[in-house]
Amino acid sequence: MSDRLQEALWREGLHIINEGYATTEDLDRAIEDGPGLRWSLMGTFLTFHLAGGKTGMKHMLEQFGPALKLPWTKLKAPKLSKKLSSRLISGTKKQAKGKSIIKISNIRDQYLVDLQRLRKKYEKKLR
Repeated sequence: MSDRLQEALWREGLHIINEGYATTEDLDRAIEDGPGLRWSLMGTFLTFHLAGGKTGMKHMLEQFGPALKLPWTKLKAPKLSKKLSSRLISGTKKQAKGKSIIKISNIRDQYLVDLQRLRKKYEKKLR
């Protein structure tokens, strides 16, 4: 299930990069500083429930539900052309700033351990 959601974000990110709207770093920052922060505590649906104000999801759906008819997404992945591959490779290489895969992996793993500890502290308050 989470892989399917991740695939949808990946596919849309490929379209955005392929169309030249953003870089790999722009998209990573958009998730890290945007929904990623909220979703790590409450997920998508509770986040949108809060967006509805006093009546929660009911108001959120009434206000934003009609917009769901808009074609927000392209369901097919873009062709993995040489140009798109080049943008992905150069963008992530720039983001890595010379750090090895092992170094980045170790940083990520320690961050996740620390984040899980913090999350548990706040989950008790929420649930």
